[in-house]
Amino acid sequence: MTQRAVPPHRVDLGTLRSFLAVYRSGGVAKAADALGLSQPAVSRHVKALERIAGRALFERSGRGIAPTEEGHLLATRVAGHLDALEGALDVVAPNADDHAAPVLFGAPADLLEAHILPRLAPMTAASGRTVHCRIGLSPELTEALLNDELDLAVVTKIEGAPTKQLYLRHLCDEEFVLIGRTGEPPFRDAARDARPFIGYSRAMPMARRYFRSCWDTLPPEPSLTVADMRAVVAAVRAGGGIGVVPRYLAQGGLDAGELAILHTPGRPVGNAIYLAARRGREQLPRVQAVFALLCGGTVGDVSDTSGA
Repeated sequence: MTQRAVPPHRVDLGTLRSFLAVYRSGGVAKAADALGLSQPAVSRHVKALERIAGRALFERSGRGIAPTEEGHLLATRVAGHLDALEGALDVVAPNADDHAAPVLFGAPADLLEAHILPRLAPMTAASGRTVHCRIGLSPELTEALLNDELDLAVVTKIEGAPTKQLYLRHLCDEEFVLIGRTGEPPFRDAARDARPFIGYSRAMPMARRYFRSCWDTLPPEPSLTVADMRAVVAAVRAGGGIGVVPRYLAQGGLDAGELAILHTPGRPVGNAIYLAARRGREQLPRVQAVFALLCGGTVGDVSDTSGA
């Protein structure tokens, strides 16, 4: 009986897992810690793949290493398959310690307060599950997800993000409003209105989207920035200027007569908000429980509709 030849490029899953861990963590030491392997073992796995590929998969970058173009290409091809295999094993043989493992959750501060904690906190009290929350913005939270530093994160901007590596569910939508103190004149002319602007960063992505949608131009440079949208609303209420903020944060001041909407666009301007996990980890029971609590139903993964 003729024995089938083994393809010379065949590698085991452990080697690919080491490569992917290095790719996601940015270092051999971090990958070794995550996998419970020695650093030399992880290095051998990477070198074995590089011999098969015939080219380098990583190159030195500062104090760490960064993937080459070939490294990026290989990670794109294997990540989804490896994550799916790990997710399948979690379903077939769920970890008995999963309930004891804390949920690591990330979100912008204002969304955490307004949309997440009112629903998440009762779950922790009822189930006894531990949740550790981290505050940040979408780019850093996405990076933390891919490095397995977080189980789930709320992301408000997914353009350009590596969404093929993320499992995304629609959480809610937010509407942007241009506000000032009550008594402020309406905002009509983006080119001539010189009132100071307040934003949570110099880039002011909410204001940029609002101005592009309404006037096809950029907003003025902010005169005051503070990295918390609640504080932006407070600064507007105190008379520091005007700003574009989510309606839900301004609603209290609007209802109290302290704030006013200075412009009404022809069509509402807003943003979709997503709950994200690294692809493959959405199968973990603790992660599924949070998705079910916050997103409800069985709405499918929206990652493939993001255009990334």
